[in-house]
Amino acid sequence: MHKGEEEQDYTALFISFSQQAELWMMRLLICLIIALCLFQAALTIPGFRHLLSSAEKFEGVPVQRLDRH
Repeated sequence: MHKGEEEQDYTALFISFSQQAELWMMRLLICLIIALCLFQAALTIPGFRHLLSSAEKFEGVPVQRLDRH
């Protein structure tokens, strides 16, 4: 093989690998964003909050608001 052909082969292989790596990274990023949204939604449910957050026990007593009419 000539040097030019080797460079073209290497470039083609690199582009193929890069496209596959980009696809898998994009899938991973989408999965992580979905997981983040699900965990944030789960934190709004009091029953799950104590399981997901170790800082929950350090929270104080909620302030009771008075209705002013």
